[in-house]
Amino acid sequence: MVDDDERQVHLLTDCIAADFPQLSIVGVAHSVPDAEKLIKEAKPDLVFLDIDMPPYTSFDLLERFPKLFFGIIFITGHQDYALKAYEVAAIDYIVKPIQPENLHRAIKRFEQHHKNHHAAVSLETLLYNYKIDSNKDMKLSLPKGRDFEVVLVREIIRMEGEGNYTHIFMQSGKSHISTRQLGVYEKALTSFSFFRIHKSHLINIDHIIKFCLNKPGHVIMSDDKKIEIARYRKDDFLAQINGDKRFFS
Repeated sequence: MVDDDERQVHLLTDCIAADFPQLSIVGVAHSVPDAEKLIKEAKPDLVFLDIDMPPYTSFDLLERFPKLFFGIIFITGHQDYALKAYEVAAIDYIVKPIQPENLHRAIKRFEQHHKNHHAAVSLETLLYNYKIDSNKDMKLSLPKGRDFEVVLVREIIRMEGEGNYTHIFMQSGKSHISTRQLGVYEKALTSFSFFRIHKSHLINIDHIIKFCLNKPGHVIMSDDKKIEIARYRKDDFLAQINGDKRFFS
């Protein structure tokens, strides 16, 4: 565990001891330098890592390990826009104060990802996104059952939800099926020019070719797909594209 909040460390320790006897806590560090030393010595499978530990951040620690040999569940005291980077990379995090049900979810997902060697892919995606200068170069990790696919966000044309699955349609003509629901991607991608235009459709506004607001309204995407604009989303859609010179010159 790496956290400068002693109270949260005790709470997390108690929760793990009570509900996850298969996990053994090999050490606790309260700073990035101490964490680096502890991880190199103990070689853990999983690290609970506080995102912000002034004067350091979690990225300062991760960059000290060119090859990550451990999984991570991030811990944060802030539920804000910065967490979108973790959602895009399919990384688990827990918001303080720690709730047992959120801890259960994160650990169960770690166990599944660790078994399938997914954790390294997600962390590499997170670090890549942290270092780039533009959202246009952001990458997205797509959980696909036993596998992960990493794609450029800007090359996604649209997403279509189907129950617990999401179909992702790419600029290349390729498509993917993710084992995450469409709402997860809506939450992660709305700040990257994506818009939930319909209950079942999330579109990349940069890939709209044209739109029509007659009843029923619709958009034409760059893959020639025609998608209806839900009546209750029409005003929000207009607000979203307002000022886009491609449509309002």
